[in-house]
Amino acid sequence: MYLKISGSTITYPYSVHNLKNENPNISFPTTISDSLLETFGIYNVESKDSGYDDDYTKDVVEVTPTLSGSVYVQTYQISDADEVTINTRKEIKWSEIRESRNTLLSDSDWTQFQDSPITGSQLTEWQTYRQSLRDVTTQSDPYNIVWPTKPS
Repeated sequence: MYLKISGSTITYPYSVHNLKNENPNISFPTTISDSLLETFGIYNVESKDSGYDDDYTKDVVEVTPTLSGSVYVQTYQISDADEVTINTRKEIKWSEIRESRNTLLSDSDWTQFQDSPITGSQLTEWQTYRQSLRDVTTQSDPYNIVWPTKPS
């Protein structure tokens, strides 16, 4: 990922494809060195994690990279998400959890058939496990689910 500096204007994100399109009469080598890119005002941007990828209560927006020493680094603007956004994210997460739960239930359906080799206390363990799976959606935080342990 790159940025282009032209006078006081910064274009970000920018790509080698953009450079080639803007300079159709120039034949570029297959691999373009950083020093050649710099002659066109193109600079590499170092990737940086925002640190908020797993926080559904925050909005993370990438903004123009900043110069740190001699390197441009990805920069983010972090703000609190509004209540509607947070609730939407929770609804999506609950949907993902129900999907995972349903898959686990489906994968263990065989334990409940009459011709299943599971009987006695093992059958009770599987029934308890399956009920715990059904109860997963009664937990309060979809981002902190405690999943039941599958019987062995």
